[in-house]
Amino acid sequence: MNTPDPRPSYTGHHVLDEHGHDIGRVTDVIYTDPDTTDDGSMTPHWLVVDPGVLRAAHYVPIEGSYTTADGQIVVPWDKRWVQSAPKATGDHVLSHDKVVELEQHYAIA
Repeated sequence: MNTPDPRPSYTGHHVLDEHGHDIGRVTDVIYTDPDTTDDGSMTPHWLVVDPGVLRAAHYVPIEGSYTTADGQIVVPWDKRWVQSAPKATGDHVLSHDKVVELEQHYAIA
């Protein structure tokens, strides 16, 4: 018997900045390592947002975001700030150093 996945679905949703400007579409979600949480849960932590053709995807924290009634994800950062964030790697694996760099960029450390 298959158990339903209790995690929210973000993949495919559009991401808007704090002013309502389209940043891109979520192509992947990075979850916290269950070994690093008190209850062993996997919590969504970073969105990989693809802005479209000829532009690099970026990591965007889920922290502070919300989902609109029509399923769009609104993040508390300006589109240009997201575009200036470190680019997502092809495999979407975050090293400790990359996490530190991202947390400093978004001031969420």
